[in-house]
Amino acid sequence: MLQRLLAVQATEFKSALDAAAQGMVEAMAADKADVFLYEPTDQLLVAVGTVDTPMARRQRELGLDRLAIASGGSVVTVFQTGQRRLTGHLDQDAEERRDMIDGLEVRSQIGVALLVDGERRGVLTVCSATPDFFSEADLHVAEAVSHAVSHWMGLVDAWAAYIERLASEVAEEGDRVAAEDLVRVLTPRQREIATLIAAGLTNAEIAQRLVIKEGTAANHVEHILRRLGFTSRAQVAVWAAERGLHRIDGTPPTSRNRPPRRGSRNPQCGSSERPERLRPVVSVPSSHRGSP
Repeated sequence: MLQRLLAVQATEFKSALDAAAQGMVEAMAADKADVFLYEPTDQLLVAVGTVDTPMARRQRELGLDRLAIASGGSVVTVFQTGQRRLTGHLDQDAEERRDMIDGLEVRSQIGVALLVDGERRGVLTVCSATPDFFSEADLHVAEAVSHAVSHWMGLVDAWAAYIERLASEVAEEGDRVAAEDLVRVLTPRQREIATLIAAGLTNAEIAQRLVIKEGTAANHVEHILRRLGFTSRAQVAVWAAERGLHRIDGTPPTSRNRPPRRGSRNPQCGSSERPERLRPVVSVPSSHRGSP
């Protein structure tokens, strides 16, 4: 039974839990068995692994396949305390739910908590309508199955985490490729101009930077807007920044690196005219000072 459980593929989650429950019923000749899993959002224990027996069908009819934590009962107690349970007279338990006793007519019950990485995740239960039906040996079998189920659930968690991480990496790579493909909608020159737009340059400044006519720069900007479906330079600037054009085409130049305009003052001489050549300074020895 355990080998059959462990052989079930991790992707068949409910099938594996159903197999565990069915194996318990067959091994112990029980009336039903369930693998309850905890749903923290709704504060419920839900029978995910189930069987198809008269008592199991009756359980679903009564809604006892979904147990509210607040309603209490033996199954909830096992989940909350983590203590195993073996009883042959459930009807004599003053804290048991009446619908479990009168409606489902359970008399003997085994309950074992499911621990995954030290965290209680649910309860495995086996039930019979016959009093004193289960033995200590049956309890040990149930514990062994619960350990196998818990181990398998841990593997499923690890596999799910791996798949989620892989999906995230694939999505990120897809976004990167899509962004690069979209960037390449523009020509190299248009990408260069988009970078300068993102740097805040006007058409005149772009023309000066690239040594082209201002009208040519304006045409390039218009083509960029049309290709990207934009209506403003601000949209182009945001688009360029989001797609890291500065990483693809180089760091955007800033106004501090702009070459001086033609005819502008030379910052070193303070005039647009050619600076006067400085005369060389000749050092005269002190012994010759004052000589004619």
